[in-house]
Amino acid sequence: MMYNAASVRRSLSSTSLSSQRSLSSAPSLRLPSFSDLNPFAHFGATLARANSSNGPRWQPVPGLVHSKETLALRQAVGAILKDVHAHISTETLEIRANTPEYRLESDDWIAHKNGLNVALTTVKTVARLPLHLLQLDPVVGSAESAGPVFGGWLKKRGENNKAMKKRYMELENKVLKYYKKKPEKSGRRMSNDEKASLLRGQIELDAVSAIQPTIVKGATLQYGIDLVTTNRTWTMQAESEAEYDLWVKHLCNSVAFHCVNIIYRRMLQLAEVSATGPNEVRMITLPTYTVQETVEHIFDCYNNMLDATPLHPYDPKEYVLKFTGYRDYMIDPFREVSNYQHVRECLITKKTLCLTLVHESKIQEALRRSVLGGNIYDEPTFATSTRSLEIAMTTLGNDWQEHSTHHPPTTAPVVSPQSLGSANKSCHYDEPLRICIQRVVNIPRYTTHLRRTAHEIVSERRPLLFANVVASVEIFNGGQLLETLGETSDTTLKAQANDALIAMWIEPKWFRSSLRLSELPKSARVVVTLFGIRAPGADAGSYDRILTTGVNLFDVDGIFVQGDQYVGMLENLYTCSSGPVPHVVDLDRPVVQMTFTSYNGPIKFDWTEHALGDVSSRSEAVLKTGYLKKTGKHHQLTKWQMRFFTLSQATNSLSYAENPSAPAKFTINLLGAQVLNADELNERYTTFAVSKGTRKEQSTWVFKLKAADSAREFVMSANTRQEREEWALAIKLVANGDTAEAMDDLRRIIQRDPLFQLSDFQKAVLWRNRHQFMTSFEALRHVLSCVNWLCPADVSEMLTLLPQWAQASHPASYIILLDKPFAHETVRQFAVDKLAEMADTTFSYFLPQLVQALKYESHHVSPLAKHLIERAIKNPNQIGFDLFWSMKVESYNDQVRERYGVLLNTYLDVCSNKMRSILQLQDKLFSEKGAFEQICQEVKALHHSGKTKDEIKVTMQQRLEELNGTLPATYQLPLDSRVEVGKIVVKKCKIMSSAKLPLWLEFENAEEGGDPVIIIFKAGDDVRQDCLTLQLIRLMDEMWREDGKDLAMEPYKCVSTGPMTGMLQVVLHSVTTAAVHKRGGAMGGIFGAFNDVSFLDWIQANNGDARSYRVAVDLFMRSCAGYCVATYVLGIGDRHNDNIMITKQGRYFHIDFGHFLGFMKYQYGIKREKTPFVFTPEMAHVFGGVGTPDFVKFQKTCGDAFNVVRRHLHLLVSLFVLMIPAEMPELRHRDDVNYLVDVSTPEKTDEEAAAAFDDLVIQCMNNTFKRIDNTLHILKHR
Repeated sequence: MMYNAASVRRSLSSTSLSSQRSLSSAPSLRLPSFSDLNPFAHFGATLARANSSNGPRWQPVPGLVHSKETLALRQAVGAILKDVHAHISTETLEIRANTPEYRLESDDWIAHKNGLNVALTTVKTVARLPLHLLQLDPVVGSAESAGPVFGGWLKKRGENNKAMKKRYMELENKVLKYYKKKPEKSGRRMSNDEKASLLRGQIELDAVSAIQPTIVKGATLQYGIDLVTTNRTWTMQAESEAEYDLWVKHLCNSVAFHCVNIIYRRMLQLAEVSATGPNEVRMITLPTYTVQETVEHIFDCYNNMLDATPLHPYDPKEYVLKFTGYRDYMIDPFREVSNYQHVRECLITKKTLCLTLVHESKIQEALRRSVLGGNIYDEPTFATSTRSLEIAMTTLGNDWQEHSTHHPPTTAPVVSPQSLGSANKSCHYDEPLRICIQRVVNIPRYTTHLRRTAHEIVSERRPLLFANVVASVEIFNGGQLLETLGETSDTTLKAQANDALIAMWIEPKWFRSSLRLSELPKSARVVVTLFGIRAPGADAGSYDRILTTGVNLFDVDGIFVQGDQYVGMLENLYTCSSGPVPHVVDLDRPVVQMTFTSYNGPIKFDWTEHALGDVSSRSEAVLKTGYLKKTGKHHQLTKWQMRFFTLSQATNSLSYAENPSAPAKFTINLLGAQVLNADELNERYTTFAVSKGTRKEQSTWVFKLKAADSAREFVMSANTRQEREEWALAIKLVANGDTAEAMDDLRRIIQRDPLFQLSDFQKAVLWRNRHQFMTSFEALRHVLSCVNWLCPADVSEMLTLLPQWAQASHPASYIILLDKPFAHETVRQFAVDKLAEMADTTFSYFLPQLVQALKYESHHVSPLAKHLIERAIKNPNQIGFDLFWSMKVESYNDQVRERYGVLLNTYLDVCSNKMRSILQLQDKLFSEKGAFEQICQEVKALHHSGKTKDEIKVTMQQRLEELNGTLPATYQLPLDSRVEVGKIVVKKCKIMSSAKLPLWLEFENAEEGGDPVIIIFKAGDDVRQDCLTLQLIRLMDEMWREDGKDLAMEPYKCVSTGPMTGMLQVVLHSVTTAAVHKRGGAMGGIFGAFNDVSFLDWIQANNGDARSYRVAVDLFMRSCAGYCVATYVLGIGDRHNDNIMITKQGRYFHIDFGHFLGFMKYQYGIKREKTPFVFTPEMAHVFGGVGTPDFVKFQKTCGDAFNVVRRHLHLLVSLFVLMIPAEMPELRHRDDVNYLVDVSTPEKTDEEAAAAFDDLVIQCMNNTFKRIDNTLHILKHR
């Protein structure tokens, strides 16, 4: 539970004013003082006072109160920092923060070794030398004044009347205006106001996607020029070659390089990147060069350049390289440049590599600025020595050391470090756990419930309707129930003076566990839940949860909890069976008082004396129970009925009844019976899983049972594929009476289905034969699930086997061992050690899941938490930025706020000054309640008040101008730490038309020559699902590249900066397929979605020459195949032509991933998705239609890509499972991930799967509904 700073200051007095106020009418109910209940809170107060002379220290999660847990974490981080400093100087760490290198290590997954041979490749390069090196005449470097307006006569083809008519054209500020006659008056050029009456139209050259020669019926029109936009193709014609050359020159220089046709590029000798500056040189470099060799090559090329400006004396060894437009350096002189991420991207995309030479003195200068107050805000710098640059870059203070060397107040019910050595061992206590519940105070008069909409989940409060309550007491380990101790008697709620309620048990019941203290694992915990009951004596079915909490039976030091405990309680939305539990008692919020047995001294967890015992045995008798659906004798004529089934090997029978307590209605003799899957009887159905507009599509999984002694065929149905498999295998085993096949069945199912849950019998078989499965990594998690974690010998045996187990095909596969069931600290340490083998670039890909896995840790201090902080300290740019925002989003969750808050605050205390100042600015601008979110809210308020679009836009621009005045010269966006931006380009910013009115924001690149940076900032949308989908698409792209396939994916960047705020990268030079559909032509406009040639026309219009056209078709084919597979596997819904984009070069990609895993959009009760993915006739027309060589190649590309993904099914499922604790609207349970397994058809061979995907392509193309849906979408948004 959290506590704000003001409340902390009030409560640190000797008595609690809050408790006196709330319980003044009942002195006997008064709680102990805040300082007694929170004995470690004074450490934080001491630190705050110590730093007050330097001003307040910024914390991303303010107002946290220290507990033993938080101080233990700070102590651990302090030790990490000390160890890091022993190997890496603080100066080096600060240099890494100021001048980061994004390198690819030799074992980096994303190095794409299979798809790229750097030894056979050259790189087009433009390098920039520092101007101070050039012996320049000052006049030479002066800026040129802007040229005059260019104008002249051209013929223009009309949109409806195709005749060519002569028009006077004027080109000014990237706008081409045309007039019926020349806008002159008495030989004088007219003003803009005077010309307005003559104006016939204009073309915004920023909207032009291609400029190229005009082709008419396969022949080039003499002096013809085409300007292609999403609305139409503008055709113009000059009257002479001289005029044609002038117009081509001026028009091509007014549009982006990628828009210029190859013929014009050659005609004008245009290059992708200009190198016209006196300090710039164009050259070819080799990716096998080292950084130092590349520097020398740049100087050699410059000096050999014709008319090169002489240079002042220089030493190449004093220079490093920077990627122009990026905060990304190449510093290591002996590293090959191909080992840098940006160079590798240029090699793959064939873009020009832009480099800037930087003198090493500039790096030292940046370092000094950062240390000596170069922070964006006035953050105090601690103990800086400018002479030696021994940077004290931490604001951690010494509270972490105090915790380890000082005792807490004598009133604290804790154990001093000195007494830990004399603590008794838990294995010596063979008595039960005893606990009683005394009272619960500050019970709210409401419960909280979730209401789901199509895009978000919102909470709402409902009045408490119960007069009586009971409290249940349970013991959990790793989220699994070990024992239910029972529940208290019911008691009546009574009012407190503060309008809250209290529940007291006058004669509290002592609960005794059947488990002995010596049997309790270190990760065990007690969970207490308060239920409202409708009437005294009511059964559990009428209970409603009100509050819950948990207590770790062994604290962070491994000491067993004893005596009176006051614990904060969480509202009914939360569960405490695993993950963080409250450590701070807020006297204004719900608190439970419970009592554990007190012993003569501290008890420390220790199983060493039990670990040498015998491994426990398991019963291998098959006994399975659960609900299935069944039909009557004539299954085609009867409805499905839910029945409770019991399968017993002892009686060789399967029986069913109305419910678990009802007598059996029928018993089937299983000896000699046959069980068969009946997929032909499966049925698809939907549920209102999220809202009326979004439903989850599911399937029945039918199987048939034929008894040997009966002619009747029993037809039954399970809810999931895995459940059917479990029942079928169990029935088969009992029917055959032979366990020999059980091992083969286990091997098959473990390799095939990552979501399969073993039965007790299968666990017994697997545990007995565990050594035979050690060659299969996929079996490891299943073997771990077989361990009896209450048996020290079992645990010792399993921990011995862990390092001997077969290696995973990829280190990221070990992430599944951080799932909730695997609570043992050694197992989690093993997983972290394996994950740590990944290079930083690859490791950063999996940060979302690793941050979620922190919720499954019993304590704030964990191997995972320590490793994440260590990686972020060592590599702040590749790890630190993403880690910060991944944790910041979770800090708004009440249950985990303390955990993520102390991790964030502590990381900010140990990161570099530069990193701290950048993150502080990002937090101020982009987080929830930050500057941009406030502008969004003001825009929405104006919109709801009826203001016009122009009025709202003026207000937005005013706010952005005001914000511009507060921004520093350079800073980074959360989207990409490599890109440094400057001011907001206010005139280019706009309000988008979607429901939540997001902001389209354009930023200057901080470096001259760099591309502008455009983002979309959203407030009111949960973009975490977009982030997860894009992460998985990015990983699929890496899987394909590793297999030597380039499917040209476009996984644009997306960052969630708050529960309902986030930002997305805008992919430049792309348009929606809706715009392509609406583009001109006989079938354009509303019915453009039915135009078979719409996509082909777009590609041809933007790629006029034969070579460009072939390249564009190939790019479209590859990217289309990639997204067909990705959207099918991930179950992406709400696919219409405004959620699909295409670039002028033909790259096809999807955006806006609000629905996945089979959650589909419905409108007026009609399912919007009738096909498994989007593939329409206009897409097939680009390849020439069904049966053509290009179409066959497309199908093969899809099948190959699908099979690559299927081979990584276990990893993809693990990544989804680890994101369940994020509680996104469409990923809340393991069953949600079944969709991924189902569509991957793991039971099929590669050939069968590829053939099945071929059929899906044809099925999608032949279904007309998607074209109808696209037409309706165009009609709605025209």
